Amino acid sequence: MKISGRTINPPTRHVSILLLTGLFLFFSFVTITQAGVETPERRSDLDSHSLFEISLITIAPTDHLFEWFGHTVLSVKNRRTGNARAYSFGGFSFGVDDFLMFTMGNFKFWSYSSDTVKLLERYRRKGRHIVVQQLRLTSLQTDRIMRQLTLAMKPENRFYEYDHFRDNCATRLRNIVDRALEGAIRRQSSESAGMTIRDTVQRMTAHLPALNFLLQFLLSSGTDQPINHWETMFLPDRLMAVFQNTNNPETGSPLVAKRSEVVPGTESPFFRKETSVPQTKGRDWGFGLTAGLMLMVSAWFYLRPHGGENRFRGLQERAYPALVALFGAVFGLLGVVLFFMAVIASHKDVYWNENFFLLNPLTFVLLPLGLMRLFGRATRAFSMVSILCAVGAVIGFGLQLLPAFSQDNGQQIRVLLPALFIIGVTGYLETRRSDRS
Repeated sequence: MKISGRTINPPTRHVSILLLTGLFLFFSFVTITQAGVETPERRSDLDSHSLFEISLITIAPTDHLFEWFGHTVLSVKNRRTGNARAYSFGGFSFGVDDFLMFTMGNFKFWSYSSDTVKLLERYRRKGRHIVVQQLRLTSLQTDRIMRQLTLAMKPENRFYEYDHFRDNCATRLRNIVDRALEGAIRRQSSESAGMTIRDTVQRMTAHLPALNFLLQFLLSSGTDQPINHWETMFLPDRLMAVFQNTNNPETGSPLVAKRSEVVPGTESPFFRKETSVPQTKGRDWGFGLTAGLMLMVSAWFYLRPHGGENRFRGLQERAYPALVALFGAVFGLLGVVLFFMAVIASHKDVYWNENFFLLNPLTFVLLPLGLMRLFGRATRAFSMVSILCAVGAVIGFGLQLLPAFSQDNGQQIRVLLPALFIIGVTGYLETRRSDRS
């Protein structure tokens, strides 16, 4: 074949066509492959294609009864309309029936949703420190979260059995996001947190002495086991901190895309990076020794002979029984509450509580016997119950030396043992005096 005086053989023509076709297919394959590869930079932008933007909102704790540990919600914003709903698992009521259920260890919480803007405004007016963390998610992860939230809001799924340390408003949100990330949060938070559940309670309540003592007194040895970061997320501030340090493996980027804060009042100390556990040994010893000293001085006047004229004789004889009655009213009532929660109700974090040796229903008996002793009655019973209360406390203290008794109740020993020891010694001395007479 001739073209412009040149001859092209058929085999040569076929080779040229094959080469051109091969080059075309090669570049087409490279282009398609590059378009299909999701690099970390590309995948980190996948959430922008979703209709919804999801954020974790954390509200700081306060000293009010139902705000001791803070609160947390998931906010879902519709990018098209701008509307946002806050999904919460912290709904509850505290009527008479609810209180009775709580005392028995069967407390119901429920899920609900509310307008995010109104929720933030309400907390802002209260002066609460608020942290908003916008999450970097893929469209698939966002859809997974939306399906779970929709399911949780159905009437048949709204109510759940509340467990403060294992199933609450924070752990429910943790689980939802973790399932959307196919367990990535749990895997990345499996390291030890270097603390126990008791330590987390100490950290949150050390600035409230009465509440701190009450909660530490009720918690048993089951809360003294080391926990990992995953298990600390029953606290909203720890959920916030772990999310801040978590990477999303599907995007190759941090889970939190953007963080903003609203600090209308005082900045919350619980939103700081450090998680040190405050020590209160000095305060504990101060209270315990002061109470013991007061009882010791009043016992000295109570036991000494009261011969002759003494204008303060009545006060000296009655001050000690009055203080013991007060001790029985306050701390004996705690013993009754502990007995009820550990033996009758279903509070599993109170079971096998070694503080039974320190306070129990017998301690409460000091109240009526102390009042009777004010009027010169029940001398023998008052002395014997005093001795028994002290013996129980001393036995409980001694058992701490045995490996089987590992409950961390040093605070309760520091606060209660000095007073109980003085009560027991006084009861013993009064018994001896009565026997001699």
